[in-house]
Parts: sequence; structure tokens; C-alpha cells
Amino acid sequence: MKSKLLILLLLLFFLQLLFRVYQYRDNYLTKFDAQYWKQRYLHSQWVVPNSKESVGDDGLYAYAGWEYIHGADPSLLNAETPPFGKYMIGLSEIIFGNQNIFALLSGMLVLAALFILSKIIFRDTRLALIPVMLLSSETLFYSQLRSPFLDTLYLGLLILVFIFVLKEKFIQANIFLGLMAATKASSSTFVLVSAVIIAYLFYMKDYRQIKKFLIFLPVSILVFLLTYSRYFLLGHNFREFLGLQKWIVTFYETGAKGAPNAALQILAFGKWPTWWGKVEQVSEWNILWPLSLIAVLYYLYKVFPRRRLYKSTLLGFWIIAYLIFLTLVPVWPRYLLLVLPFTYTLAVWVLSKILPRLRRL
Repeated sequence: MKSKLLILLLLLFFLQLLFRVYQYRDNYLTKFDAQYWKQRYLHSQWVVPNSKESVGDDGLYAYAGWEYIHGADPSLLNAETPPFGKYMIGLSEIIFGNQNIFALLSGMLVLAALFILSKIIFRDTRLALIPVMLLSSETLFYSQLRSPFLDTLYLGLLILVFIFVLKEKFIQANIFLGLMAATKASSSTFVLVSAVIIAYLFYMKDYRQIKKFLIFLPVSILVFLLTYSRYFLLGHNFREFLGLQKWIVTFYETGAKGAPNAALQILAFGKWPTWWGKVEQVSEWNILWPLSLIAVLYYLYKVFPRRRLYKSTLLGFWIIAYLIFLTLVPVWPRYLLLVLPFTYTLAVWVLSKILPRLRRL
């Protein structure tokens, strides 16, 4: 029965995933047109103030990726976002002739990494598959597979960081931390993820591992610097690089300000209080968002006060830290991609503990 259930879960997973990929087949088969996107960019709001020919982040990243992979200076085009993800988009455009295959491959990375992470936590293949299936059927996730946004790659790299932290392989963890910081939100990524890892290791009373993580932390900084290799090869020095990073921080500090409770409103009710004054309904919202959040609160109540040393507490620390971080920045619904896989995983963890007790009643 157990093997049949596992086969059924795998079959359902692959069938619904193939269905989603088939839905977006045109996105993966359309040839990337560099000249078209160059003209779109030059006439967009990124170049022409108040332009009516707007280009979204996905179009901007697609064009920037093409320019980056052909040697452009990453400080002169979309400099506010670090370059690694856009180099990967550019590679997709070179290898596959299409920018959206990058998004599909990033999604596959997320699902594979989430399965490995869940297997470490549950030590049970069937349970480990459930969060993967929930995420793969999540509208917010699979809608990202059609366009080259950076959030999916960002999530995949984060999960890889957590995998190697739980395996106590801190060189690899810091390599992926550096790549994650070089994909999006560089300074906040370093601070937030490092703080979560240290808090987790401290909670686990693993003081020796804290020392090891800190010793290897410069590896992440080195990896981050390497993603700017083209910038340095074009003649920029380290002082200019620090000035660029300071400008990025200032850019976001002086940008739009969102409602501090926006992320919680989105999770709980599917209501998005935008920073331009409207409250919009999040079309991707579903009832699993608030239910999994309730399960996480139950998990935190049962586990943290009793100082139970579970590997899953790493996910608890991340959820808390990331939701606090989202109170400080303007939130897009897709930002919740960095929390939903972990709320689903902890929800499955809670149910796996509760249901056997219910059966004994």
C-alpha cells in the first residue's frame, strides 16, 4: 500500500507539472528577439519618464540578460539588481534562443531542492513529496514559470543554502548564499539569511558549527564579487564597487514604502494594500495560505518554547525573519514565494504529528 501511494503521488505530480508546462508551450517556443526588446526598453519607463509603453521586470531582465551575456557593464543597465540571475537569463537566450526556459529550469531547481530539503526534515519520501506537490500546484509558483522573473531562482538558491546548512557543509552553503545575494537584494540577503542560520545554530546549541559558518562566510562574499567580474574587467576598482553597492541600498531606501502588514494581509485574506493607495485582490490566493500560516503558528507554539531540537526549526526561523523583513519593504504578491514552500512544509510536519494522535483517540 505504501509503495502504491508513493507511485500515485509521483504520477499526480508529474501529470500536473506536464500540464502546466504544456499550458506555457508558446512561451518556451517563441524565439528571443534582441532588437525587439532593445526598442521596447529604449521607449519604456526605464528610459523615458512617464512613458506609456511600459515594460515589466521580466522584459527588463530579459533585455539586460542579453546585454550582460554580450559583455555590457552591469552598472549601466538595471544596476539596482545584482547580475547573477540576469547572466543566467542571458545564457538561456544564447543556449535555447528563449528567455523563458530560464524560468522553467529555475522552477525545476526549486522543486528538486524542496524535495531534498523535505526528505532531510521528514526522513520519509511520501511526506517529503507532499510540500513539493502543494508548491507545484500553487498558482503563484507555476505562473512564474512562463516569464524570466528572478524570484524562482532566488528561492531555489535559498533552499540549497538551507540544505547544506542542515548537512553542516558550510562551504557549499556559503557558495549558494553568495549566488543568492548576487541574484536579488544583495545586502539584505547577506544579513537576513546569515542571521537566520546563526539563530538556528544557536537554538540547536551547536556553537562549534556557528564558528565554522562564520569562518566560511567570506566564501559567500568572494562568490558575490566573482559575479561582478565583468564590471572589474571593464576597469572599475573596488572603491567604485562599494559606491555602487551603497547606491543600490540608497535606491531602495528612497523608493516606495508599503504597508507594514501587507504580507500578512495577503497571506491571511488575499488582500494586497499596494503602495499606490489601492487594495487589490490577489488572484493567486487560496485557502491553503492562511491554513498553512495557522499551522506554522501552532508549530512555533509547540516547538520553540519547549526548546525541541528539530531541524525543521530552521524553517521556522526563516518564516519569522522573512515576514518581519517584508514589513519594511513594499511587497509584491510574488515575494511570498520565499515563504510558502516553508509554511507548507511545516504544515505537513504538524499534520504528521497530529494525525497519528487523532487515530489513537
